[in-house]
This record gives sequence, structure tokens and C-alpha cells, in this order.
Amino acid sequence: MTMQLQHKQTTAGFTLIELMVSLLLGTFLIGGVIGVYIANSRTNLVNEQMGQMQQASQVSFQLLSRDVQHAGYSGCGNIVATQVVNVLNPLPWWSNWVGGVQGYENATIPNFTAGAIPPLANTDGLHLMYGRGVSSTVVAHNAVAVPSMVINQNLGAIVPNDILLGCDSKMAVIFRATAVAGNNITHGLGGAAPANNNLNFGIAPDGSRYQRNLSNDAGLVMPLESVGWFVGTQGGISSLYRVALVAGAVQIEEVVQNVQDLQLQYLVQGANNYVDANLVVDWGMVMSIRATLTLADNPTMPVALGIRQISQVINLRNRKV
Repeated sequence: MTMQLQHKQTTAGFTLIELMVSLLLGTFLIGGVIGVYIANSRTNLVNEQMGQMQQASQVSFQLLSRDVQHAGYSGCGNIVATQVVNVLNPLPWWSNWVGGVQGYENATIPNFTAGAIPPLANTDGLHLMYGRGVSSTVVAHNAVAVPSMVINQNLGAIVPNDILLGCDSKMAVIFRATAVAGNNITHGLGGAAPANNNLNFGIAPDGSRYQRNLSNDAGLVMPLESVGWFVGTQGGISSLYRVALVAGAVQIEEVVQNVQDLQLQYLVQGANNYVDANLVVDWGMVMSIRATLTLADNPTMPVALGIRQISQVINLRNRKV
């Protein structure tokens, strides 16, 4: 009789120690994956924030550069401040021609917005003036007649109540159009403030004013562009603002939000260094402006100051070298 031995088969598996080691390794692996994901997400957020900052600074400097480059343009060459007659009354900040450009240190910024948006402390401001759009040629001008002026074309650029800049080879004048009909412009006394206070468009060597008409062989007229740049605070948010003259009234434009600072310096003809506004004696001699814009940081996603601070040098085109 043959005896057969039966072997009992046992089921193999993980021991408790092996299971704990596997769980620990899996935890390390998942933690590494999560760490890489978080790092990539943070990098993407930082890159996105930097991209938004770069875009904001580009938009700001494009608009500012356009205004600075045109500053002082009258259509009749480089008209110095002493040759510009202003017949408006009262004289608001936007009508003060000092060569087309004037800068302000933080404590001296004009009331650009009539108190609606106060300037941010320790920031600078800038006022720029120039003739805007396509100039029209003066065909006839009699200051006391109605209509006062006839121009060769008006492509819809000049409308009633516009503040205009007229000029010829000898002088320039800032005045208000009280009525516009086609190519006919009237600039009568009175009307909406600031109104034309007088018709003395001429200025004598001794500074006295007299009645004078713009030349009909070299006279030009165009709307006056007068803009102010500053950093202001509204609703707890500091932004870069541009205020512009439209049909005789000031309009406020918010250019970029979350701006921490705007600093401006000026290069005067014949000088080697840029200086602050309080050191500029003759604004008609300013040749270039260096603007430094600092964007506010995000506390939850800090960005280095060197990245948030952008500088650009802008040259004035309408200057005699």
C-alpha cells in the first residue's frame, strides 16, 4: 500500500512592514508630484502677474509718450511762452502755456480733477499742451466780426465750445469757439466759462495786448490738447490717471490700476543730468523727460521691485536744438 503525502499550500502576501513601507513611498511620491504642481502653479501665477505688469506699463508709456512727443506743437514752429496770448477768463490750470510742458513735485500738483481724485502723496505730476489733429488754414479773420474766422476746412474736428489754438509766424493765441458752422468760426465775448474775456489777440514787445487778427497767409487753427498725468487714489485703489480737455471740459481717464508711484525728471537743453521739476527754471528749454513708473506689489504673490519699476526716456519733438 502506497502512502501519498499531501502538502498544505499557503497563500503568500505582504507583511505589515512591507505595507507600511509601500504607503510611505507612495506618500513621498504623491507629495513630490503635488510639490511640483504647486511650484509650477506658483511660477505660472508669477509669470502671469509679470505679464500683466509689462502690459500695463507698455500701455501707460505709449499714451504718455504720445503726449510728451507732441508737447509744444502749434503748427507754426516753436512758439515761446511769451508769444502765446490767452484771452480766457478765468484761467484754469489747463490753459497755462509755458512751452507746452510743465512738471510738478508731489506737493505742487494742480487740482487736475477739481478734487474728485486726490493725488497720491510723494508722487509727481505732469501737464502737457499741444495742437491736436489736422490743422486748418485761416482764410480770413476779423476778430470783431461774426463769423470771426473762416478756415479752409473743418473735418468735424472743431465743434462749439472747443478751446482752440491759433497761430501764425509771429504769435499764438488760446481762445474759445462760441459758434461753429461749417468752415465759419465765431469767438465772441462771454458764454460758457472760461469765456473769451477780450479780443486782443496781439502782444506788443513790451507785453501789452492789442487787437490783432491771425494772418490769412500763414495762420493756422486747431483744437487745443491739454492733458494732466498723475497718480491718484479713489475707493482705496491708486491708479495712473490722464485728464484731458474735451470740448472745453475736463474728462478723467483711468489708465492703469494699482500704481504705487510716478517719478519724473527733466533734461534741459545744454545740461548733462536730469533734474526734478523744482530745479527747472525755463520749461521752454526742456528737451527730454525721464519717467519712472512703479506698480504696486501683490502681498500674496510678491514680485521684486526691479521688475515692478519701469523707466523710459521720452524726447520732445517740438524743440529747437
